[in-house]
Amino acid sequence: MQEGKFYCDRAFAGQMLLNFAPGYCAEISDSLPEKMSTRLAEESVTLWLAKIVDSVVTPYASGEHAWEMSVLRVRQSWWNKHKDEFEKLDGEPLRKWCAQQHQDKDFATVIVVTDFAACGYSANEGLIGMMGE
Repeated sequence: MQEGKFYCDRAFAGQMLLNFAPGYCAEISDSLPEKMSTRLAEESVTLWLAKIVDSVVTPYASGEHAWEMSVLRVRQSWWNKHKDEFEKLDGEPLRKWCAQQHQDKDFATVIVVTDFAACGYSANEGLIGMMGE
């Protein structure tokens, strides 16, 4: 019994090893499973922040690796409570974005933000949802 648990724990730990040899690579997250646990915690949801500029979906952040810099994760319970408070990309724009970013449209959530706090995102405070609703 103890020997089986030992090998199980060792196999699980082996799956969580990080290989630092390749250094930083923007595409590295493509091979990591979405549900990979880094600690025992509540489930989380990955969100991308985007702006619409001249009818084009653009990352909220600017510079190199802008989409990676526009990603955030929130607790699943918080998202379930507040998800209807945000304008989300859907339909054809979401399909195109998912194709460009190699994301599954059934799991990708892109929040459209503006410079106004009424969008539910503040550069100073982060993702806040609609206050008072």
